[in-house]
Amino acid sequence: MPFKIFLLCLCILPARYSVAQELAPVPNPLSSSPDVALSSWVTPAIWSGEKLEYEIGWGLITVGKADMTVLKTVLTGNSTSYYIISTAKSTSFIDSFYKVRDVNESWIDSVSMASAGYSKNIREGGFFRDEWVNFNTALMTFISQTVNKEGKASVLQGPLTGPVQDMLSALYYIRTQPLEVGKDIIFDVNTKKNWPMVVKVHKREKIKTPAGKFDCFKIEPKMRDEGIFVPKGKSMIVWVTADQRHIPVLMQAEVLIGHVSARLVSHTP
Repeated sequence: MPFKIFLLCLCILPARYSVAQELAPVPNPLSSSPDVALSSWVTPAIWSGEKLEYEIGWGLITVGKADMTVLKTVLTGNSTSYYIISTAKSTSFIDSFYKVRDVNESWIDSVSMASAGYSKNIREGGFFRDEWVNFNTALMTFISQTVNKEGKASVLQGPLTGPVQDMLSALYYIRTQPLEVGKDIIFDVNTKKNWPMVVKVHKREKIKTPAGKFDCFKIEPKMRDEGIFVPKGKSMIVWVTADQRHIPVLMQAEVLIGHVSARLVSHTP
């Protein structure tokens, strides 16, 4: 790492985890990763260069827009990674009483499809979260920084059990896997703690969205922590196309009051 941070042991955390409070914030090292082309021997991911746009609904009300874009490839350490950014924004009407401006970023290794790190900047009503996490699978460690509303940073570091996904890269990783009704997909996730995500493949269904009609697999990631569009302890259902690309055309997340859905409006390429 290009910087040194002194970490204090905190007895309430598990062994080998450490945290320091009220430090000056440090930019996410991955944010300055230089652009680079994929090596000629690397087969581009099925979602390379893709942009997906969604309308966000709460019941029958459209409350916002979201998108997920595989923006470019960058150099992360000695590897090439896909840089993916997801944004969510409430409509002007909703802004007047519950303004949402969310940005989630992920860096996915172009060969292993493991996460190199992620960043989230969350603004939802009075809720605020700025954090980043970097994963070092060579050293089997992670380091993260969280910044509070006062601009003070806390830093956490801990062990990895192996290659992991973050909550955004997990969706893209699932899309690279063969899907079969009744067959679970299991992989490791890190949300500043390590845990296995189990993805249930329930059935095939026809789904209609503003982008068209699709033959889909209905899948359910079993969430042990908060994720994209879903709070901790709540459920999420995703419908992905039954073709090779497994495009997520509909996502429904349980929230504190009812359900929020993201319906595909357009996709390129």
